[in-house]
Amino acid sequence: MYLESKVMLAIILLLITSWNPDAMAEDPKALVARAKLVFSDDFNRTEDDDTTEQVGNGWVTNSATRAKGVKQADLKDGTLVITQAKEADHSASVRHDTPFDDGVIKLRFQVFDKKGLKFNLNDPKAKEVTWAGHIARVVVTPNRVTIQDDKTGVFDLEIRKKRKNKNISKQEKAELTNFLKTKSVRLKAPIKANHWHEMTIVCIGPKFEVYIDDQSVGSFSSEGLDHKVKQNVAFGVSGKVAVDDLRVWSLD
Repeated sequence: MYLESKVMLAIILLLITSWNPDAMAEDPKALVARAKLVFSDDFNRTEDDDTTEQVGNGWVTNSATRAKGVKQADLKDGTLVITQAKEADHSASVRHDTPFDDGVIKLRFQVFDKKGLKFNLNDPKAKEVTWAGHIARVVVTPNRVTIQDDKTGVFDLEIRKKRKNKNISKQEKAELTNFLKTKSVRLKAPIKANHWHEMTIVCIGPKFEVYIDDQSVGSFSSEGLDHKVKQNVAFGVSGKVAVDDLRVWSLD
């Protein structure tokens, strides 16, 4: 019954936002014009010691705890290059505090493999409802963009418990699979490996809309996306990517 009710709520929310003209995002340029810039980084700096991680500007990585201290984030030619180390037991993560509710995010990126880039939004204070404070993610891979509600999807504590249950019944597993399908969307996108692209993410209420090179590739609505304090942004990398010119604006 828990999953059935959650599925119904997700479907109702999708229908409401699909038919409500006010839920449609404004042009990103118009939004940025009235927004407040809360963070930006062009990564145009150098490291004093190229053998160690020195991203600077307040960035934090998980290399010490998840990759045995092996360098995974490298400033190179005015960009940030992130490569998951062979020693790592988790995707490389490079994060920065950028608290906002509604807002616009822009960044340039280059993917080098099918693993692509996970752009994550988190709130460490939400650990009572979602695993490790995971709220949402936008994943870019060649030819694809995925928008995912983590807060009320895979990382919802009750949902995660069911996913980890080795004794789950076939019926419960089927219900869980169907429910999780309502918590993400996969969109076709003109993304090429080894090629620079610009991504814009418009976050308004329960709706995210994604643009690649100024062209909308689609949107997704889900209740968890409407989290009030998106405390930090993080690049999650299981292969290799390069990023540049990150800007975050708040519409709060």
